[in-house]
Amino acid sequence: MSTLKMPKISKPLSDTEIKNAKYTTDEEFELLKKELEKSNSNEKAIKKNKLADGKGLYLIIKANGSKVWRYDFRYGNKNLSMSFGVYPEVTLKEAREKREEARQLLTNNINPISAKRIKKASESLTLQNVVDEWIELRKKSSSEATIIQNTRILKNITNWLGSVAIKDIKRVNIITALEKMQNKGIIESAHRLLSIINKIYMYAVTKEYIEHNIIADIDKNAVLVPNKKDTHLPALTEPKDIKQLLIDINLIGEKLRCEISTIFIFKLIPYVFVRSDNIRLMCWENIDLEKGIWTIPKEKMKMKVDFVCPLPTQAIYILKQIEPFSRHKSKFVFPSPYKNDRGVSGATLSNTLNKLGYQDKHTFHGFRSMFSTIAHELYKEHGFHSDIIESCLSHKERNQTKAAYNRESKYKYFEEKKELVQWYADWLDKLKMSVY
Repeated sequence: MSTLKMPKISKPLSDTEIKNAKYTTDEEFELLKKELEKSNSNEKAIKKNKLADGKGLYLIIKANGSKVWRYDFRYGNKNLSMSFGVYPEVTLKEAREKREEARQLLTNNINPISAKRIKKASESLTLQNVVDEWIELRKKSSSEATIIQNTRILKNITNWLGSVAIKDIKRVNIITALEKMQNKGIIESAHRLLSIINKIYMYAVTKEYIEHNIIADIDKNAVLVPNKKDTHLPALTEPKDIKQLLIDINLIGEKLRCEISTIFIFKLIPYVFVRSDNIRLMCWENIDLEKGIWTIPKEKMKMKVDFVCPLPTQAIYILKQIEPFSRHKSKFVFPSPYKNDRGVSGATLSNTLNKLGYQDKHTFHGFRSMFSTIAHELYKEHGFHSDIIESCLSHKERNQTKAAYNRESKYKYFEEKKELVQWYADWLDKLKMSVY
């Protein structure tokens, strides 16, 4: 581009100058050069078809009459240029604003061209794109089971809104997805979804994919039905919280200096998730360690029917550990430290959990809710339907026809239950060892 050697003084452009500016041919430019040299003028046409506004901003006039904003700058010891758009779609005021934004980026050692590309890409990012990116990031710190669980819950919204640009999704879309879940009766998962999607939107704001977290504006109490765990006994159901609970249980002897019965009953309960009275009054005569079976007589069961509880290998190992300490002196597996003819008290269990820091967060009964939630949410991983899960908990069959059929034998579903409780025990162990 031809340039006259004139003093580097840039008088800011005006709207009138821009509107009147026309493309200059070579012949016209040569004539203009001569006129400017004679008058020693500082007019804008000192560069052919390039009007300077100052600080690197120029208006380029093309042969077809179009006028394009261009910003010239140095970055990384290189001379670079970027377009700010076509005039008059981009006004003089807007072009100057873009220039100042670019200058600010350069001040922070950021290439404005790269920043523009990233912004353009982020504007087309779909919800699924951001979810996948967030999940990939979480894989570095979460267990495989947690990733599977979160992905499954997120499908309640990605199956519907996954292909929509995240910037175009409205609060009402999220609320509709939550309402659909609640209409299906999956209340707990709806609560979990809101929590997870909020984390994803926080991530998107941090990455500057969006400017505002719309999830933060959703009133949870106005949108979600109260969670079962909120209206009943508190229980931990988030994998991160469960992991910490398991770690605390492993250190219970060191932290609280508990009696041996208390230490081992807490080690066992995550793997068997029976009612408090059942495990407190667990008797050696009802346990077959060789077969891995614990039979609870009907008189000790809430449903007044015999219950056969399959024991995972982890539970058998724990029982063999405590056997030398209690079997020779009491019929109870976990005798009271004060009287061998009594089991450890319920108050001891509650107080121990409170001392561990779980008051109003998790109860002894909460281990049942913990199993139920995880087993139901990860059913695709273990492959067993709700009947098997409820049978593990010795819950009453609501379907009277099924109830009559299931009374045929206390070993009904035994093999399936055995496989499921072993899967859950292994899941707990993997979670405990994971980096979350």
